[in-house]
Amino acid sequence: MPEPIQPAAPVLKDGAAFSETYGDTYWSLDGGLDETRHVFLSGNDLPTRWQSRGRFTILETGFGSGLNFLCAWRSFRKTARPDARLHFLSVDKHPFRREDLERLYRNWPELAPLGARLLERYPPLIPGFHRLHLDGGRVSLTLLWGEAAHMLAQAEARVDAFFLDGFAPSRNPDMWSEALFAQLARLAAPGATFATYTAAGKVSRCMTAAGFVVGKRAGFGRKREMLAGRFAGIESAEPDRDRRALVIGGGIAGTLVAERLAARGWAIHLIERRDGLARETSGNPAGVLQPVPSADWNRLSRLTLAGFHYALRRIEDFSSDPKLIWQPCGVLRLARDEKQIERQRRIAESGLLPPEVLRWVDVDAASALAGWRVPMPGWWFPEGGWVHPPSLCDAALRMAGNAVRLHAQREVADLARTDGSWRALDDSGHVIAEAPVAILANGYHALRLGVAAALPLRAVRGQVTCIPAAPDRAIKAVVSREGYVTPATSFGVHVVGATYEEGSTDTLAREEDHHANLERLKLLLPDFAATVDPARVAGRAGIRTVGPDRLPLVGALPGNEGLFGLLGLGSRGLVYAPLVAELLASAIEGEPLPLERDLASGLTPAARSDVAR
Repeated sequence: MPEPIQPAAPVLKDGAAFSETYGDTYWSLDGGLDETRHVFLSGNDLPTRWQSRGRFTILETGFGSGLNFLCAWRSFRKTARPDARLHFLSVDKHPFRREDLERLYRNWPELAPLGARLLERYPPLIPGFHRLHLDGGRVSLTLLWGEAAHMLAQAEARVDAFFLDGFAPSRNPDMWSEALFAQLARLAAPGATFATYTAAGKVSRCMTAAGFVVGKRAGFGRKREMLAGRFAGIESAEPDRDRRALVIGGGIAGTLVAERLAARGWAIHLIERRDGLARETSGNPAGVLQPVPSADWNRLSRLTLAGFHYALRRIEDFSSDPKLIWQPCGVLRLARDEKQIERQRRIAESGLLPPEVLRWVDVDAASALAGWRVPMPGWWFPEGGWVHPPSLCDAALRMAGNAVRLHAQREVADLARTDGSWRALDDSGHVIAEAPVAILANGYHALRLGVAAALPLRAVRGQVTCIPAAPDRAIKAVVSREGYVTPATSFGVHVVGATYEEGSTDTLAREEDHHANLERLKLLLPDFAATVDPARVAGRAGIRTVGPDRLPLVGALPGNEGLFGLLGLGSRGLVYAPLVAELLASAIEGEPLPLERDLASGLTPAARSDVAR
């Protein structure tokens, strides 16, 4: 398990933020903005280099105040092509708190508007990767909270320019390590450049050893010299490619990956066997948005925490859509027994997750948050809530606009590879659509296709129960444990779920399953539904698709060029889907990945087949 993030504690000294821990300033006493422009923008020949590029990637060591990023963003939006995209990755072991950044940004009025937008999306101080989309998606900022060399070893990117910032090598030698320089060489694209304010001999020698041609330039302000250089190879623009794809499945997985590709200029054929979007498992009236913390910081925990916060930011992106239905009411996760009480308490009090993400609450506090007397203490996720999945699918397609063509009521019976394209064929052999890339996002139905028949997926039936809202039956937050119950939705019902039946693909609602859901509800909220008759309630059943370890399958299908899967989201589709859709779109485009390498590689179909064996 990683150490909790220790935030920076800057103090203002002579007009610059100063770190007492490292005995150094965050920017030059001669002017932070001018230093950034001289050292990092001019030192990397920016903006000239990105003006002819459709995509440009910068990696920074030492996010600090975010000043370098804000300057680069401001310059990019003024000078880059209208269709160009900027990826900016930045690592920091001691990131600033949001409130400290708010105070600092008052010093730079010209950056205040961009600073405010950054702070709206600023992630919690949790170890790992955090991707933020800004400027309508033109700019993607990926923040890597943790020790620099370790976090860069987890990055997958081809970097065009490096901003080597951070405290001086003499003040922070651990960051300027040989391990870090080795990662810079691994991540550098041919012809990549670097610039840094320091002229230290160690930095020059290590960058030379890493494959950069290093030279000295005039420094900024009181610094006589600085270093800049270029990596081996010739910089070249990305080649043109045919950006067309088939996406099979119109649920959460399919619509979100279609939107992510559309944002990158792709044209999508979205093929759905039913008469519209989200008609199957994604058609549930409500799904819960909450992470799954763990004591050992396992893969499930890391992925759900990253997915949870990325999903919240994507919902913000969609929030201008008046038809999106969701409620950030908070989620209360009750403990089962005394052993779990101690476990939950230990995790919550470890400091790894800040209180705005997770708090442990006793029975009285939990009952006050729920608005109903609960039997056990538990975890409180203040940012959690419930989402109406069909409205999320609709919002994603509306955001994608004309880039996505929906083929409804067209079932794919076969996928055939012909002349560099995939053809989706119906049961009569007619071509529904074709494109160089195909993505399976159709759950367990993917197993019916020969190209996916061997994937380690299994069907799990789940039924939800909808009980009518009533004045004497009201709660303020989602309450969960083995099951869950939502506050009254805009449809006038509380959604209670869900059963878990391996192997069944029957979608007819059953009275006995309503009874099972109501029995679980009694354990969460005693007497909440005492007068509800299982024979007289509504509900629906859907078929989840689950992988061998309940993690999704995301990536290329081995042995099939241009064929990818976004499958196995199980019962955590709302948490997984937004992030893994971005992960798959990034991988297809060859862009920096939004997740750590070990997490991303562990989700690929090839890796998951090994798990199944």
